[in-house]
Amino acid sequence: MNALLDQESSQTAASQPVRTLIEQPGDLRSETRMTIQTRQAQKLVVGRKSADHVEPIIGLLDFGRRMKLIWLSAEADDPFAYWFLIKIEQSLTESQALIQAKTDWLNARLGEIRGFEIQVAQSLQPLQVPIYFQNPYGYMGAYLIADYDALARSVFTARHIALIDRAVAEQLLQATGKAIRRTFNLAGQWKFTGVTREDVLAQ
Repeated sequence: MNALLDQESSQTAASQPVRTLIEQPGDLRSETRMTIQTRQAQKLVVGRKSADHVEPIIGLLDFGRRMKLIWLSAEADDPFAYWFLIKIEQSLTESQALIQAKTDWLNARLGEIRGFEIQVAQSLQPLQVPIYFQNPYGYMGAYLIADYDALARSVFTARHIALIDRAVAEQLLQATGKAIRRTFNLAGQWKFTGVTREDVLAQ
């Protein structure tokens, strides 16, 4: 009986295709979702389309698509694409530093209140936004918005408990939001030329 079962198992295994180490594994895929809890951060994700007398605003999703083209052009040895990558990375770093500075200042203010345990406000129905970018700059932009979203929650909390007034709250959100939009808009300024370093050297 055992011999018969072993024979059937061997026949079943032999009928199934066997992938050997000579073959290559398939492409890797991952799923990433970012949580959005404020309308201010949501606007930075989706941006704004152009309309009559209204300028478009590049959001995170459009920023990621544009960065893909710049990234591929840089890989094709386009010196102008390299230049834009440097400019955008520098702007990302500056925006990150600004958000961190504002966050540190606000956290210090929240920590000054004695005798209270303050919980930062959270959305009762946060948005789960699936994101997938084919270059690291898209994710760097997403991290920027995640930090901005956290700052916005702290700003609304501080204003609600009368730690800061409306003017200060708006200044914090406008300054940091403007920095992010400025960074994303840099991607919209790049134009494909097809030029390579060899073309530049050959004039």
